[in-house]
Parts: sequence; C-alpha cells; structure tokens
Amino acid sequence: MCTLLLACGNVALSAAHAAPAAAQVCASCHGPLGQGAGMYPRIAGQPQTYIREQLLLMRSGTRVNELMQPLVKTLSDKDIDALAAYFSGIHPPFEAAKNTASSGEIALGRQLVTMGDWGRNAPACVRCHGPELSGMPSGIPALAGQSGQYLLARLQAFRHMRSDPLPVTIMSRASRNLSDAEFRAVSAYIETLKPGERAEMIRPAPDKSYKFQAQSPENFTPPPTSAIPSGPDGEMIWRGLLVFDNTQQYARSYVGNALNCSNCHVDQGRQAGSAPMWAAYVEYPKYRSKNKKVNTIEERIQGCFRFSMNGKPPAADSPDMKALVTYFHWLASGLPVGITPKGAGYPKLAKPVKPADIQRGAGVYAANCALCHGGDGNGYSSGGTQVFPPLWGARSFNWGAGMQGISTAAEFIKANMPFGAGETLTNQQAWDVAAFVVSHERPQDPRFTGSVQETREKYHAKNSYYGRVVNGKLLGAPPDKK
Repeated sequence: MCTLLLACGNVALSAAHAAPAAAQVCASCHGPLGQGAGMYPRIAGQPQTYIREQLLLMRSGTRVNELMQPLVKTLSDKDIDALAAYFSGIHPPFEAAKNTASSGEIALGRQLVTMGDWGRNAPACVRCHGPELSGMPSGIPALAGQSGQYLLARLQAFRHMRSDPLPVTIMSRASRNLSDAEFRAVSAYIETLKPGERAEMIRPAPDKSYKFQAQSPENFTPPPTSAIPSGPDGEMIWRGLLVFDNTQQYARSYVGNALNCSNCHVDQGRQAGSAPMWAAYVEYPKYRSKNKKVNTIEERIQGCFRFSMNGKPPAADSPDMKALVTYFHWLASGLPVGITPKGAGYPKLAKPVKPADIQRGAGVYAANCALCHGGDGNGYSSGGTQVFPPLWGARSFNWGAGMQGISTAAEFIKANMPFGAGETLTNQQAWDVAAFVVSHERPQDPRFTGSVQETREKYHAKNSYYGRVVNGKLLGAPPDKK
C-alpha cells in the first residue's frame, strides 16, 4: 500500500485515502487523482459500487476494453475493492469546458439531457444520473466532469451493445435511435456544466411553424414541448408541465410523500401505455366505481393527490389545479372527447401462468429494480432531489392508491420498467415483482374505518395485500396493532 500523500489544487489526500499500490498504474492514463482527460474517463468521485462492478466486468471480459483488460486481469478482489474505495473517496476539482459548440447545439444537448426524447425511447439523462449528473450510489456513474470526447465515444459505443448488465441494456436502447449530431450535442452540453451545477429544464422558444390538427385516437401523438405557445395560455401550460414533472418542488404543499406525478406517468404524462394525461383528459367526466359517482377531471386529479401522493387535494379552482388541467387539455390537442384512445391507462396484462409469488418477485426485484430503487425500496436522491421514487414505506404511495393493486402494478411494470427498458420482463416476472413490491407496508388508506378487515372488505378486492398477513405482519394495521 502506497502511503504517499497526493495533492491536486486545493485537494489533499489524508492517510484515510492513501493510494493503493495498483492506483499508480491507473494514474498513467487517468491522472494522479483519477481526474481523467480526453479519451480517459474521470474515475475520481465515481460511486464505489460502479467502479468495483466495472473492474470486475473488465476482468471477466464481459466489458471489453483492450487497454484495461491486461491491467485488471491480475487484480484480486481485494485489489479491486481497494481501488474502488480509494477513487470513489477523492474529489479533485474540475472546470467546465469552454463552450466551443453553437448555441443551437448546446440547446439541443440541454433538451435531451433534461427532457429526453421518449418518442425514440431516450429518457432524460437526469432521470438516472441525477440533476447534477453526479451519479447514484447504487452504481450509476457520474457524468459531470467527463470530457466531451469521452462522453461522445461512450454514447457511440452503447449504440452497438445489446447484452447485460441492465444499465447497458438501458443505454443501448436510449442511444440506438439518436444521431451522432445529437450525441455531440449531449456531450458538449454536459462538458460545459460547472461542478455542482444542476442540469435544469428550460422552456423552449415557441415553434410557430407547428400545425395543430385532428388526429386518429388509434395513433395519437401529443404536441412537442416546443409547440407551447407564448402568452398567458403558454405560461399556464408550462406551469402545469412543471407541477406534473416536479410535483415535489412546484406543488409541495399538496404532497405527503416523495413522489412526483411523472413517476407513474412517464415522459411528463405523454407516454402511451403509461396512463398518459392526454388520454385521461378526453375520457372525463366519467363514472368511477372507486367512489361510485361521475368524476370530473379535477376530481380525478384530486384523487391522485389524496392516494398516490398521500397528500391533500388542491381545490378545483386553485392555480395549480388550473395549471394541470390546462396542460392536460393542451396535450390532448387534436383528440375527440368522450372516447378511450389507444394507449390510455396501462396495457392490460394476461393472468400469469403461475400465481404471482412474492419470493420469486424478490429475485426479479434484486436483478432488475434494486439498481434504481434500492434493496430497501426507498429509492435514491441526489442534490436534495428524489431521483428514483420509493416503492414502499412511509414516503411512498398509500394503501388507497391504484398502484397498490397487484394487477395495476404488474401492468405498469411490464410496459414501463425497468426505466428505459420496458417490455423486457416476461408477464410472469411482472406479476411476481408486482406482488413483491405491493406486499410491503405503506401509509394507511385515507378511507380507513378503524378496522383493517372492514376497510379491506369495503375498499380492497382480492387484488390487494391490504389486510393480509405477510411475513407475520398484518398489512395496513395501525402501528399500535402490528
């Protein structure tokens, strides 16, 4: 073990971060503090889990890298653990690159990084890497501080990858339909971010050339964000988009958990098969068996805040409600009302061949969900922002939410999860992992009568674990009766 203290700028390494002997080899390409340059990535400050996993993949040959493989094949597990701990614990400064790209290129890069393009299966980078692109402790790498040259090369490489592990599958899908010009724009924008700077979504300039027209409900496409008009109408539409996409920030007083509306309605409520808001808007008013009355769209939204957001409903004439309804109305531009268009709700899923099983679901969860939502289901946050939502526990949706139903959860998971790689799980896996997720405790049903059994009989069908005993615990029971 090398005990030499290294310094870079105002960064000094204490004995707690003394470099392991193997780090001297890394320094020849990645720099003395792993700061990277050009085609050599910045490894300093990367999540420890990520560094360890990448070294193991390279050692096994699963991740092909002709330069790295000869160097890592002789490393022991102990060596790899030491390197991962060392480089993840140091944070040398970096400077934003000088902006050599055009303003149009930077704007395009910002749009893809912060909003993505779900029409081509490309989620926003911030949805996984965090608002500051600083990565996630579960093993999702930081992008901030990487050179544009390296980022561009990695994006181009992902386009040709098709295999596991899961992050490769997600990135392969995301990059497959994007052009080299778009890759360059993304790389250029990320490279210009300063340390700790949030990649913020900004409203694009109105595209006055966009033509609204009637569309078939069998093949509907909502208008692009660039079609949001100027003036008061446009301001209200944009406000509704922000409330929907980042409910925690823009409508916090109505939320009682750590969720945003967009967690269950992908791509800011635009994605077909993810209960899109354009479909919901044209369906209402309509009768709902849940409350046994005809509901307006405002009442439907209020129900979401009460149950899915575990909060208090905004008044029908409140500014936030008006913003949401205006946004939904705009998304539905060109659709006839009073119909159920294709893509509404979550796609119906056939019953599983075997009954949904919690134990099998635990295995599916560990392999496909824990990367983003954590082994404890609490999700992950970065820079004070919840990046991946909690799936159970006090900060998740309550027992009255539609998502606590096994079939609803299975339908959503099959079509939309893992994030960016929907339709990769089998029907059986979707049912099993749904059973695992919704068999955990969560906040009480707001309609609780005082009796778990009575509440179950009145509001919960066989589709719910509410009121059932799982692992020796009565789900839904008040804390003093567990």
